[in-house]
Amino acid sequence: MKVLVTGGAGVVGKALCRELQARGVCVRVLTLPGDTGVELLPQGVEVCFGDVTDYASIRPAFDGVDCVFHLAAILLSREASAFERINAGGTRNVVSACHDAGVRRLLYVSSISVTYPVLTPYGKSKLEGEECVKGSGLDWTIVRPSLVIGDGGGVEFRMFADFVCKFPVYPLPGGGKALKRPVRSVDLVKGIVAAGLAPETLRKTYALAGPEVMTMAEMARRILRAAGKRHLMVPLPWWCAKRLAVLRNWIGGRCVSAEQALAGFLYDAAPSIENAQKDLDYCPEKAL
Repeated sequence: MKVLVTGGAGVVGKALCRELQARGVCVRVLTLPGDTGVELLPQGVEVCFGDVTDYASIRPAFDGVDCVFHLAAILLSREASAFERINAGGTRNVVSACHDAGVRRLLYVSSISVTYPVLTPYGKSKLEGEECVKGSGLDWTIVRPSLVIGDGGGVEFRMFADFVCKFPVYPLPGGGKALKRPVRSVDLVKGIVAAGLAPETLRKTYALAGPEVMTMAEMARRILRAAGKRHLMVPLPWWCAKRLAVLRNWIGGRCVSAEQALAGFLYDAAPSIENAQKDLDYCPEKAL
């Protein structure tokens, strides 16, 4: 069996390649031209270069594969149009390439943020990607990772950890009451592979999260305890947080909008993993 992993030179992508190879799968990666991450790919992985926003550049990579794991996406940007162009538009191109190359099986890595009551531009783009995949006529499976921790991944978690460790007194919008279910990257990768290879997962959507639900305030306390710090949390009322655009700079700098920075504090992301446990033999360990 041969699979194509789009975005395969990223942190999660490289781990996914290793897991697929461990299961005896031949792996081809599609990544951007000039991506230095290819130097760290496991030995034996075939590399193709292309941009998911440019159909002609990616089309050859789909020839001769049995399944596509579509990871390529942008997570952080202050330009809403970038999410639409790369995440939604790129997924449409991937679906078209699957059809044209005769590839039937597609695993799409979405995001738990598509379940937020109010979508950020990122969440909207991932939901559009889901709708495209579901209407593709392909044998699809969708996974929705929650907050990822470990193995060099988890951009959002690292920004949050840096934030609470940086300031002796740190504000948490809403008092950090939003519920999260963080997942170890190693468990996430195993869940993605199982979802993409198992026949019983066709036309199903799975949340991939950790076993433990916690508030953001509790997550901050655990981060500080592990770092040996005793910083003080100050609850920040929502009306105040929404007016403080500087929160964006405290957390994510110029790479994230104030809207996206606040969304993680405002909305719960603690989905049930019962279906993944039943169908994928998914048994994640505590992330913190």
